[in-house]
Amino acid sequence: MADPDPPAAPAPPEPAPAPPEPAEPADPGDLVLRFLASIGRPAEAQQYLDLFRSEHPERFAVVHVADAVVRHAADALAVELRYLVELGLEPVLAFGAIEPRGAARAAQRMAAALGPVRSRHCPATAAAVTAVCRANAIPLVTFEREDGGADGRFDALADLAGALDTRKLVFVSRRSGLQPSGGRVVSIIDLATERDAWLAPGALPADQQKLLRQIARVLDRVPHRLTVSVTSPLDLLRELFTVKGAGTLVRRGSAITRHLGWDGVDRARLRALVEESFGRPLVAGFEQRPVLAIYVADDYRGAAVVTPAPLAPYLSKFAVGTVSRGEGVGRDLWRTMEGHFPRLCWRSRAENAITSWYRENCDGMVRVHLDGEPWWILWRGLAPLEIPPAIEYCQALPSDFAA
Repeated sequence: MADPDPPAAPAPPEPAPAPPEPAEPADPGDLVLRFLASIGRPAEAQQYLDLFRSEHPERFAVVHVADAVVRHAADALAVELRYLVELGLEPVLAFGAIEPRGAARAAQRMAAALGPVRSRHCPATAAAVTAVCRANAIPLVTFEREDGGADGRFDALADLAGALDTRKLVFVSRRSGLQPSGGRVVSIIDLATERDAWLAPGALPADQQKLLRQIARVLDRVPHRLTVSVTSPLDLLRELFTVKGAGTLVRRGSAITRHLGWDGVDRARLRALVEESFGRPLVAGFEQRPVLAIYVADDYRGAAVVTPAPLAPYLSKFAVGTVSRGEGVGRDLWRTMEGHFPRLCWRSRAENAITSWYRENCDGMVRVHLDGEPWWILWRGLAPLEIPPAIEYCQALPSDFAA
């Protein structure tokens, strides 16, 4: 009998996998951008970052740190500040405007909490602060004088913000925003129209109302456009890098100019604003179309175009510049426009971020498809029988943007 087949030789062992190549260390700035994207839309974070980086470093922001934050949340604030430094941004840290006693000690504690981040104490002058910022360090300034009281200290803070030409002043406190007793945090306070209401007795807790009064003093004193925010250490980046923000934004209202035709309108600037806002080029001849009114906010920071339509005026365009979003410009435009046009119809892409805001300001809306894409058609002030033909009118309009 033949011998059986010999057993197969054992397979040679597979070579051990090569060790993975060491990954290149992640760019700290890129890691911070990823974090910012996690708290808002990535485009928002990049938009604000590009804006901040385009300015002189000392203009980025003045951040006033409350003594209670230094005592109880210095480490949390230091983390947020380190993120900013990784992005090449050095805010001016101010101490003592609210409570001068211990301001110098608070600045020292904050410097210690920052650890390896470079910081330097300096006088509250534009020249000194500018020198520190341009040396890639965080300036630490204190307001300790008792003469003149709180008014004098806040005036000095306003003068510093004015001399630096900074556009943003942030008060970091343990509470994220101003909050009426038993109510919710107020997102925006417009001092042009709401000053008396919020400064009336009992409108806010006493300490918050005192701060708001001083914020109003600062805004009255600074000659250029300045927004002031009240937020907490953990919400600082959200306040700086997202449209919605976090806390309370205090501002002076926009100056709205109404034009009853194209005369007096800078057509090139209006076109640039609309195209920036929508991210698409307008069709040729848009500026020759008949209009009922054009509203322009401030120096073309926002605009609304209302055109004639059979049943009710049609809101053709509502645009706010990307760097002005979250500052209440759209609210100012809307208030002025609705005072003249209580009846309106308009449409908005379903993916448009402003659609949720439109939903709060319309009487009704219906979802439709135009050229295979989802849209909303909205209206306000229309009688029930007027709604179907208004929807048909909005559906039939050609696109205002080039293909």
